[in-house]
Amino acid sequence: MKGRRKKPSACGVLTDLTDEKLAAAVELNSAERLRLEGCLPWVEFHDDGDVIRVFAGDTWPSNTVALARFTTDTAEHRVAEILAPHLQKKVACNWIVGPVSQPADLGKHLRAYGFKCMIHCAGMACNLTKPPPSAPAPDGVSIALVDERPSLEPLTTERRRRSHEGHNAMARVKPRQMWYFSASINGKPVGETAVFTGAGVAGIYGVTVLEKFRRRGIGTALVHKALTFAREDLSLHAAVLAATGMGQGVYERLGFREVCKLSFWKYGKMRQQPTLANLLRNVTKEILKPRMSANG
Repeated sequence: MKGRRKKPSACGVLTDLTDEKLAAAVELNSAERLRLEGCLPWVEFHDDGDVIRVFAGDTWPSNTVALARFTTDTAEHRVAEILAPHLQKKVACNWIVGPVSQPADLGKHLRAYGFKCMIHCAGMACNLTKPPPSAPAPDGVSIALVDERPSLEPLTTERRRRSHEGHNAMARVKPRQMWYFSASINGKPVGETAVFTGAGVAGIYGVTVLEKFRRRGIGTALVHKALTFAREDLSLHAAVLAATGMGQGVYERLGFREVCKLSFWKYGKMRQQPTLANLLRNVTKEILKPRMSANG
C-alpha cells in the first residue's frame, strides 16, 4: 500500500486513567513519536491505514513499524509486503507490538518471516493528577530544560550526527511535542531525557546517564523533572514509558506502575541472515499470492 506523509496529530489530554486506556496510550504515544520522526527530511513516513512505519535506510532513526491493525486473514501478507523493501535494500526492520496491535498472534507471523523478539518491556503509566514523589537532584548536579538535546557522546559517526540533528529538529516542529532535559556537572552534560506529548499523555524517552555517573540518583531526578514539567507546564494527567527490568524499580518509586507489555522485534541486516535468498523468494510469493489467485 502506498503511504502518505502526515503532520503529527494534535494532542488532547487523556482524562480516563483506567488501565485499559493507559495501556493503549503507551503504544499510541510511541506511534505518535514515529509520526514526528517522519517529519524529518531524510525519513520516509507511511500511514497505510492498517499500520504506520518510518524508513531511513541504514541511518538514524531506525526503520520501524508500529500500530498494526491487521486481521487474521491479512496479517501474513502484510508482514511479507512490509518486510520486502527492507530485504531488497539490505537494511534492518524493527517492529513494535503492544496492546493495540492486531491480531493477537502478530508475533507468530513476525517470527515466521525471520523476526526475533529482542526484548519484552513493561509498559508503565504514572498518574500526574498529584505530584510525583520527591526526587531532588544530587549535590553538584544541575537539571534543566534545554533548547537543544545535549550530546553525551562525540558525534563521530554519521548515525550519531543524524540522531543529534534529528532530535533537535523534532523539538522545533510546531505545534511542539518534544522537550529535552539535561543533567550537568560543572556545565558538562552527564545525563538526559525527553518528554514527548502524544495520545493525550507525556511519553518519557531516552533516559540516559553516562556510565561513570550512574547510581547517584541522576536518572531518577531527570525523570522527576520531566514528570513535573508534564504536570505543571503541559497540564497532562498521565505519563507513560517502556521500562526494562533494570529501570523498572526506579520508575515504580516515582509512581509508575505496569499496565501492559511492549515487545520489540527486529529483522536484521541482509548480510547477517544466512538464508535470505530463500526468504526473499518466499516473501515475493506471499505478496503475489492474491494476484495469482485472482487471475487463476
